[in-house]
Amino acid sequence: MEKRFATLSVDSSPETLVCPFAEHSKPASLNSSTSRSESPTATERSHTPLHSASSHTDYEPPMQCPIFTQEVDPLLIKTSLEDRVAYLTDFLGFTSRDAELISKIAPTVNEVIPSMVDGMYAKMFEFDITKKIFLTRNQGFDGPLPQTLEELTLDSAQIVFRKVFMKAWARRVLTADYRNGKTWAYMDKVGIMHTGASPFKHQRTMGIAPLNVPYRDIALMLGWVQSALHSAILNIPDTTVSAADKIEAVVAINKVLWIQNDLFSRHYIGD
Repeated sequence: MEKRFATLSVDSSPETLVCPFAEHSKPASLNSSTSRSESPTATERSHTPLHSASSHTDYEPPMQCPIFTQEVDPLLIKTSLEDRVAYLTDFLGFTSRDAELISKIAPTVNEVIPSMVDGMYAKMFEFDITKKIFLTRNQGFDGPLPQTLEELTLDSAQIVFRKVFMKAWARRVLTADYRNGKTWAYMDKVGIMHTGASPFKHQRTMGIAPLNVPYRDIALMLGWVQSALHSAILNIPDTTVSAADKIEAVVAINKVLWIQNDLFSRHYIGD
């Protein structure tokens, strides 16, 4: 799948869509002989919407082109990651411009990732239902594991281990090549590995239990990360990145996080 998926384009270039009303919506200056700016006759006025006898100006609503509806196979986007990502990026309007902006803010935002990850785990430790997740041994971790919530601290070996993974994910969001299908395949595996299933062959072979986190808490975590990244971007000095580019970068990061959210949720709800 990854080989076939490795040339994904985030800038779709469909053929130009022609509005069927184009001939009727030309400006009067382009064709004076067929101008629709002429005053309507009495008969025409009687059939003109919103026309009022007391009005000094005849209003004619502009002709508008209808929305062109694309066909999406709901079964195909369940089974084909390539088609699903194409749908997600098209719907959200994720383009190479978004990827460019993320790369632009990455060097500065990368500096706050360690403190962001520390803050995220501190937030999860504020609630027993999120803290107790880490009493279960995570895949790839073979160190000592606390048996009670009281024994589990932010300095526990497994938490330190999880922070390494979280930092790697955050840095990949900032530096990934979004034209490469392997980026989306990685994000999809991140989704799978939190559901209690293992997407990695070596983990299944070694009998390593995957992480099992309720989607409720996954969504909350992504929301927290989103706020932290937005704040980090907007606090970049204007001398480093312009205010306009920072606003666009916030939108770009937002798109990526919502795509990651979908690549989590699809493995929980099967849609």
